[in-house]
Amino acid sequence: MVKHKQQGMALLMALVMMAIAVTLAAGIWYSSQLSLFRTQHTQQNLQAQHLSQGLLLWASDMLKKDYSESNQAYDSNNDAWHQGIQGLIVEQAVLSGELRGLNHLFNINNLIINNKVSSEHEAYFRRLLTALNLDINIADKIMDWIDQDQEPRPGGAEDFAYAAESPPYKTAGAPFLHVNELRLIAGMDESQFNQLAPYVTALPVNNRATLMNINTLPPVMIKALDTSISEELAVRIYQQGQASFTHLDDFFGYDDMRYLPGLEDSKNILKQLIDVQTGFLQARTEVTFDEHRYQSYALLLRRNDGSARVLMRAPIPFLP
Repeated sequence: MVKHKQQGMALLMALVMMAIAVTLAAGIWYSSQLSLFRTQHTQQNLQAQHLSQGLLLWASDMLKKDYSESNQAYDSNNDAWHQGIQGLIVEQAVLSGELRGLNHLFNINNLIINNKVSSEHEAYFRRLLTALNLDINIADKIMDWIDQDQEPRPGGAEDFAYAAESPPYKTAGAPFLHVNELRLIAGMDESQFNQLAPYVTALPVNNRATLMNINTLPPVMIKALDTSISEELAVRIYQQGQASFTHLDDFFGYDDMRYLPGLEDSKNILKQLIDVQTGFLQARTEVTFDEHRYQSYALLLRRNDGSARVLMRAPIPFLP
């Protein structure tokens, strides 16, 4: 009886030891697999960053080539750089990338420059809001969000208006960094944001306003340039997205634009709003390894020769 009991204890101890060994082995295997996965992930991440940088260099070269091959530096929806890259295989990775101009949008940071209101851009933005059937007081709220004082404009809102929010917050007192910040503006609901977002952007301003590209502006934004521009004329200027004015004088002399009342006075104002170039672009890069995809976005600024430099990077698009 005692012998059987001893044999039973020995068997139990053997089973316990085996269970411990199996557990330890499984733990070691899992730890090694996790370490291997982390190493592979880190390597792929570094390789993706390297390849993404290569795509940005390609984009800069494409933009420079665009200006070098033209007698006049201008941009339109017909430019080759709109085509991008799809499915390029490099170093066991699949690369894709695209460029999207941002100068077909109104830069909300143009409303306040050096803490002063830009009257031309304020007037334009109010006309655009009217054309979109939105409350023109949105302009006041945006300007109050950017300026550094606490004096609300007639339709605006300063810090006290946001103190009652849950949680409470304050105005930025600085330019917008991303167009999504418009969601924080007092009274801006999702419906209003979705209606406005396709026509605005948030670009950096360095002591002077950014200009919109007349070749890429949609009709509603062309119409907002001047109260004398009819909807029909705006559509003709748009040319179904194929406008290719090489110089602003070509635009001023196009179709019925030449007969616009007070055109000479309007020219001086319009030259502060529009141009024929795309100076800011969004670059999207995508690097795919098997089932893993690395995607990033960069805000580019074009130099005088057409090439571009990176202003900032983000994991989300600069376009809403």
